[in-house]
Amino acid sequence: MEFINPNKVFGLGTGSTVNYLIKEIHEAYVSKGQSITAVSTSEETTNLARRLGMNIIDLDQVDELDVVIDGADEVDPKNNLIKGGGGALLMEKIVASHSKQFIVIVDDSKIVSKLGKFPLPIEIVRFGSEKTKSSVEKLLSRLGYQKPKVYFRGAPSGKYVTDQQNYILDLHLNEIEDVRQMYQGLIGIVGVVEVGLFIDMAAKIIIGDTNGSCKVI
Repeated sequence: MEFINPNKVFGLGTGSTVNYLIKEIHEAYVSKGQSITAVSTSEETTNLARRLGMNIIDLDQVDELDVVIDGADEVDPKNNLIKGGGGALLMEKIVASHSKQFIVIVDDSKIVSKLGKFPLPIEIVRFGSEKTKSSVEKLLSRLGYQKPKVYFRGAPSGKYVTDQQNYILDLHLNEIEDVRQMYQGLIGIVGVVEVGLFIDMAAKIIIGDTNGSCKVI
């Protein structure tokens, strides 16, 4: 909340952690008559924010966002992230890349020595999706990952479809040895739209613990 200027347009991430922030913004500003304008990273966030009286506008309506606040699934010692567990990684990355400051809020269970225990999501186009999945598996084998498990999110009951009408593949890798190599390899595959590795993007990480205190790194 301290990083939000209610007089400037800011970005709201997606997920259960950000939902708490949205409710706090409502209590601190909207409920007292302050007009709040933000850019959203998902239909889920848009629906909640509008229900609580916030103005949600398109990213193309602003030159640059003052700040974007979002959660993360994992954070490594270099503040690199895995994001996309909520299925909004493409929109989250686009919005974060057009902000003056990208701030991440997590609890201390998300802090890891190496990324990868949380499945790495990648967003892919629906056309030729099985071929894209096969290309991803071949890349992982070339990078030395033994029998990597790659699954369509939501399968077999029904493949999960993102707000941008794409599929998500979840990569179960246990540990990612080289995050830059992994990102460059995956993003170079035709059919891959974006990868849930957020490298050198987070300006600050706010970490909460079970005692209710927090620290900023």
